[in-house]
Amino acid sequence: MTTRMFLLAMMVLGLSGCERLTELANQAKLNGRAIGAACRHSGRALEDCFQRNVRVSKADIFAGWKEMNEYMTKNKLDVITPPPDQPPKGPVTSVEIGGGTEPADEAASETSSTPVTEKPAAATTAAGA
Repeated sequence: MTTRMFLLAMMVLGLSGCERLTELANQAKLNGRAIGAACRHSGRALEDCFQRNVRVSKADIFAGWKEMNEYMTKNKLDVITPPPDQPPKGPVTSVEIGGGTEPADEAASETSSTPVTEKPAAATTAAGA
């Protein structure tokens, strides 16, 4: 009797895990279709969209691109131009704890033009007393 209950409980737990796996697969497919639709709406070429999203299935991207193309032609929608791509920043000179990264040309100009002012230790203790 207890063996049957244990097997029944294991079967119920196993089947609930299957639903989660199919949900994850469907979500990846929906993400690919959304990426394809966004590429078509922004006027990007299909090949450019494939290169920008190498981890996403090309079939899903194409399906989303095709659906958006049909929707745009049916409703006579115009292409929305995307913002221009950001140029890559220069090489990083250093990474400091608590700070960010600075490109090489900005780091050199900031260190040469910014004067360093420090308070003497005696003035700090005299002011506090």
